[in-house]
Amino acid sequence: MKRILFVCLFGLFSTFSIGQEFLKGKDLSQIKAAQFSEAEIAQIGKELKANQMTLEQVEPLALAKGINALEFAQLKVRLEATSAQQKLQKEKKENSLKTQLIDTVQLNKKKIDVFGSELFTTKSLSFEPNQNMPTPPNYILGPGDQLEINIYGVQQLSYSGSLSKNGTINIPNVGEVFVSGLSFDAAKSKIQKQVSRIYSTVGSGNSKLSVSVSNYRSILVTIIGAQQSGNYRLSAMSTVYNALHVAGGPSDIGSYRKIELIRNSKVIRTIDLYRFLSKGDQSDNISLTDNDVIRIPSYDGRITLEGEIKRPGIFEIGTGENLHQIITYASGFTDNAYKNRILVKQKTRTELKVTDLNENNFSTYVPKAGDLISVDKILDRYENRVQIKGAVFRPGEYSLPLTGLMTIKDLVVKADGVKENVFLNKASLIRQKEDLTKEYISFNLQAALNGDTTANMTLQKEDIVMVFFNQELLDSYKISISGEVRKPGTFNYVSGMTLYDLLLESEYFTNIAASSVTVFRNKKDAAYNANDQEKIISFNLSIDPKNPDSAASFLLEAQDNVVVRRIVTFETPQMITLTGEVLYPGGYAIVKKEERILDFIQRAGGLTDEADQDAIRVIRNELIIPIDWKAINQDPIGTRNLILEQGDAIQISNKSYTVAVTGGVRFNSEVPYKKGKGLKYYINNSGGVTDKGWLKKVYVVNANGSASTSSSFFGIHSYPKILPGSKIVVPEKPERQKTSTSEIVGISSVLASLAGILLAVFR
Repeated sequence: MKRILFVCLFGLFSTFSIGQEFLKGKDLSQIKAAQFSEAEIAQIGKELKANQMTLEQVEPLALAKGINALEFAQLKVRLEATSAQQKLQKEKKENSLKTQLIDTVQLNKKKIDVFGSELFTTKSLSFEPNQNMPTPPNYILGPGDQLEINIYGVQQLSYSGSLSKNGTINIPNVGEVFVSGLSFDAAKSKIQKQVSRIYSTVGSGNSKLSVSVSNYRSILVTIIGAQQSGNYRLSAMSTVYNALHVAGGPSDIGSYRKIELIRNSKVIRTIDLYRFLSKGDQSDNISLTDNDVIRIPSYDGRITLEGEIKRPGIFEIGTGENLHQIITYASGFTDNAYKNRILVKQKTRTELKVTDLNENNFSTYVPKAGDLISVDKILDRYENRVQIKGAVFRPGEYSLPLTGLMTIKDLVVKADGVKENVFLNKASLIRQKEDLTKEYISFNLQAALNGDTTANMTLQKEDIVMVFFNQELLDSYKISISGEVRKPGTFNYVSGMTLYDLLLESEYFTNIAASSVTVFRNKKDAAYNANDQEKIISFNLSIDPKNPDSAASFLLEAQDNVVVRRIVTFETPQMITLTGEVLYPGGYAIVKKEERILDFIQRAGGLTDEADQDAIRVIRNELIIPIDWKAINQDPIGTRNLILEQGDAIQISNKSYTVAVTGGVRFNSEVPYKKGKGLKYYINNSGGVTDKGWLKKVYVVNANGSASTSSSFFGIHSYPKILPGSKIVVPEKPERQKTSTSEIVGISSVLASLAGILLAVFR
């Protein structure tokens, strides 16, 4: 037993300075659970696991050495929290690996909608019949329709009634008139004829008769093959499109192009929704009658259009339709589409097949089921552009000739020649190489203008000619840019270089760049001024990251330092998590400073009916912070309504109806909670305290993670209050070790030596 306890305690405390005191048998009453770091708590768990020991086995000896029962309970809570956190991290890691695997299998494919599905997922579209419009003349009356009949003039009558199951309407003084199955116009004529027999002034024209449908009957329509197939009660004014919308549209495998309307067991219409989607043609949107059936069969074939298509998606193909017709459904190509190469990936019986189409033959290609058709965009570059900058009269962009060649001299002539203060000894040609990197080629401008074949080089597309003004050129000078550009660093400076040129070299702005750009420049004075302490000049510029053309007007100098600022509002969201009994659990961002527990729970829709308000806790850095929900609601701005931090986790357990009892009892068990019953009731229901159980050291861990111990006043013991979800822990008494023979001999020897010393002193 000694060996087991030693191994356990050594594993528990060898990492801490207090461990040595414990092993020497010193007082442990000053030990606090909060003094251990998270690493040490984790180490305790590892050591316990390695030695196959539990804290329950260590607890009696620790209590015997004076450790406070509440502190030991908090230590247990921290260990449980750490264990739960480690388990959660392990699950997250496993889920992350699963997600990566799924992403790899699906090759990062995005979900693509089926063309036409937006008809049934857009709330603003319903195709509901307008009940307030005048009744159509061809509307067929039937049992359940409610008619308003009014006679006004010399004779008067106001009557509202519904058609009976027999198809008649009973008009006062007139009697029953059969109108079921008649069109509305025919029914009006029949009613007028019958009414005129009794109300003679109607026939003579001295009184007028009006008939209208005030409430339409409902009809039963059966829909098969929809997202929500079934029988539907609809207004008799309903149409096919309205019924399809109510049923959620075709199912995932349902056809949009050959929907059947069946009436009296016969297909009376085959509906192609693409006619409506592409042309607005509502000829298929016909009225429904009672007991109609709408059958949506599965589709025959679908293809996918992606890339530079105005409306990419999945399209159902009709018999004999070519690719041009399908692209018409998708509203055509975008302006950036490269039509000279349309890639078709097709499935054969055994493998995939690739076909290249171009703008000359794609209109005749007939797609097959499963085709994936991709349209690339044109290259983001010019096929015939050259530029000239600097000391010329008309700097800018120019086109290379369709036939023949253009030299540097030709370009200078097109730019209306060089200015008077041009530097003729040197100019630069910025050329894009085959690997898309740029190189600077220096040449003698005067020699080029004189026609020297070495200097007067033939230009290529995307060449930039830099013509410098007459000032000293220092080839060794550099210029730097930092901040929110894609390629920050130091670059070679050439005279006449603008801020736009530098942005070009640094591959432009990042997506979080602000419009604030600062240029720092060494101050250059002709004379020394001892009172001038300013050595650096700064230029604060506003450059739109989406349209940086204005940067071309700012001329840089050697050794300038450019800084592109980040947008002020950009910040990585700080997240907390809510788990358990809230309406919308999950991750939430801290959107403002000093957001509290109550704020997040309200954002999550509040507590559910099953939430245990006494079992709310916050996990922060693997530590449990018990939450008093009632106190928070009474004082929302008080300190108990904890301000949350990045990484906090709010845990809200469901209601518990039991009390757990563990430790030195005969049966570790969960006892049904009974209001008003105290601690001993639950211990007795667990078989009572064992001989080793230490009742006066009992403590209770509450559902929210807080713990409380028993107390004693003048010999009267007071035990913690028990609530649903509480856990009662009865520690075990430490075993008293009998003094061995060798220990008795040792003690006797020490006492004899002490007696000898004292005798010598007194003599």
